[in-house]
Amino acid sequence: MLFLLLRIICAPLAVLIGTLAQRRFGHAIGGLVVGLPLVYLPFLWLVSLQYGVVFAHTMTVSLLIAASAEVALLWSFAAIARRFSTSTSLVSALGIFGCIASAIEVLHLSIVVGAVLALTSFAVALRWWPDASDVTLQQGTSRLTLRLVVSTVFTVALISLAGRLGATLSGALDAIPLTSLMMALFTNHEHGAGASSQFLRGVTKGSFSYVASMIVLAALLRPGHGLDAFGASLGAALLVQLAIQSWSSFPSLRQRLTMLSRPPRLTRVHYRRMYDFLS
Repeated sequence: MLFLLLRIICAPLAVLIGTLAQRRFGHAIGGLVVGLPLVYLPFLWLVSLQYGVVFAHTMTVSLLIAASAEVALLWSFAAIARRFSTSTSLVSALGIFGCIASAIEVLHLSIVVGAVLALTSFAVALRWWPDASDVTLQQGTSRLTLRLVVSTVFTVALISLAGRLGATLSGALDAIPLTSLMMALFTNHEHGAGASSQFLRGVTKGSFSYVASMIVLAALLRPGHGLDAFGASLGAALLVQLAIQSWSSFPSLRQRLTMLSRPPRLTRVHYRRMYDFLS
């Protein structure tokens, strides 16, 4: 009963943190927070306790390999939502996810190939992300209670299916970013397609840490080493996210240092004051 309660709490807690980050720091930062493995690591840890380490390892591998289909879903929803309705965007994005996930399943990719493909997919998606500069609708409010209720329903549904579908199929199903998608739907409805695109771009940017955590967990998760594997996975996620944030802030930091290193530009007023002072 305790495990069930903890697993139900994971997704709503991530939604709560992400929504508060959205309200305080904007849609992009809220998406970045949601993109962190805040849901998957606790979920896989609880799965390992209930179904065993081998089951959790198989789910981890499936999640890692299916990450390419996940980023395709996020990118396609952000692109389609700019021209079509939310329902059309959702159905189309889920269809694209299903096609890519099925193709990946048929190819039987290894962990290494799946990891490289996932990282490449996230990088390409960020490079050609749909334009999200026209965020003009800001009058909406984030309905936090409804978000929490919907995320809880999604979590209960996934928990009920996890043990029945097997580790591989459960991992592929859990690869659908339901938390990110649900929050994108609410953001699109409340603030417009530009805001949801910014949010999903933040999710994609934060998902590098998610991929890194899945790589480390898939490599280290073995019977008798569960706690060490999850600790190392969490550490890898934090290090990768720190590196991404440092790299993102490097251009602005370099610009500030350049401005500080430049000598101040003296105008005619400065020369006049110097002349008056010396005379």
